[in-house]
Amino acid sequence: MTQVEARPVTESDAEQAIAALTLAFSTDPVIRAFYPDPLDHLTHFPEMMRLHITTAIAQQTAHYVEGFSAAAIWFPPKGPDHDGEADKARARQMGALIQETAYKEGNYDLFAAIAEMDEWHPTEPHWYLFAIGVDPHHQSEGLGSILLEHALPKCDAEGKLAYLESSSPRNVPFYQRHGFEVTRVIQIGTSPTFTLMAREPR
Repeated sequence: MTQVEARPVTESDAEQAIAALTLAFSTDPVIRAFYPDPLDHLTHFPEMMRLHITTAIAQQTAHYVEGFSAAAIWFPPKGPDHDGEADKARARQMGALIQETAYKEGNYDLFAAIAEMDEWHPTEPHWYLFAIGVDPHHQSEGLGSILLEHALPKCDAEGKLAYLESSSPRNVPFYQRHGFEVTRVIQIGTSPTFTLMAREPR
């Protein structure tokens, strides 16, 4: 049997990786609170991913498994030459997209939880797992583990923290199996739960 491996996403196949993430996040509590209408999810979630995957592709930190059944987007530690203005511009674009397209009625607590979550983002140099997901048709095949096991050795080799914000409580045990520990849980009023997790280098 052919071994499934993680490979870098390129510009030419970015949309296939985004499609995998769009399917994976179709049941995510936070994303579907933003986009409860299926068409809105299928329209606007890919726009979110496009804002971020281009940067990750340039840094070779976006990966997929064969057949584009799973994908992940990482951001590496910020070095002395890091373009902070590009980060700010991307954050502004993300905020504008959410403001323009997301369902807002009853989501005030969700916006408050996101604001609090941002305050706890690590300030030390770290690898940030922005998104990881598996096409529901291929879940329970170990593909998410393949993606993590591809990236985490680099974090270890560099002696850097790995960090993520899980927007689905059911995924927390999966991350714990790969060495992540819960650092904080954020839930305000009726908002979905965010679980902040970090993994020290091995």
